[in-house]
Amino acid sequence: MIQGAQSVYRTLNILKMIIQRGENPTTLKEVSEAMEITTSTAHRLLSVLKESGFILFDPKAKTYTIGADSVIYSGLSMDRYVRTSYGALAGNVARLFGYTASLFVREGDECTCVGMYQGANPIQLAAVRPAEKALLGYGSATMGILAFLDDEEVTAILDRNLPRLQDVLLEGKDKVLEYIALSRSVGYGYAESLLIKGGAGISYPLKHRGKVVGALAVDAVIGKEWETKRPELVRYLKQHLE
Repeated sequence: MIQGAQSVYRTLNILKMIIQRGENPTTLKEVSEAMEITTSTAHRLLSVLKESGFILFDPKAKTYTIGADSVIYSGLSMDRYVRTSYGALAGNVARLFGYTASLFVREGDECTCVGMYQGANPIQLAAVRPAEKALLGYGSATMGILAFLDDEEVTAILDRNLPRLQDVLLEGKDKVLEYIALSRSVGYGYAESLLIKGGAGISYPLKHRGKVVGALAVDAVIGKEWETKRPELVRYLKQHLE
């Protein structure tokens, strides 16, 4: 050990511990016991890692998980990047709010579901299953990608995709464009009854070096519970993704 660098070693060891746990959250007590340091020291070092973007903190569960800046990008596939960076967050969303949370990676005019985390609500909605592909424009789940591309690209994608989606979408191009405009105005993807009557969803764009590479989507049934939980869900996702 290099003399005078004890705090650096401790911080790196804490980061290594959280990375090795992957999507499993870590508590302050667990860090304190594993590193054999006081909780105040552990909290201080965790705060440094959180402020630097290397870990995420869930204030409700009071747990820490890996952050996007901990991922080594070289040679890492985008689906692995998205699962590693946002899998714990999606799992927390499902657990805290009861709805299915899904992770998507964009691939040209399509996206692929690379992770699904089911909540405890008796009715679970999900437009796409893990490893399945969906055309951009296919319901609310893809709106978090499509709505945050530039106008020229959106127009080109819709021209190619909507003819293939007309048999499954409950609404036409005008409604899709309306939801794109709404999504841009609120800062996250949102749509209702595009695929399932009475179904709704929120989807947040996931970015890598400023480019939209995927989305974290939450699907639900429209009703009193959804309208009550939706504002809190939006605040929670904004806190962790913006």
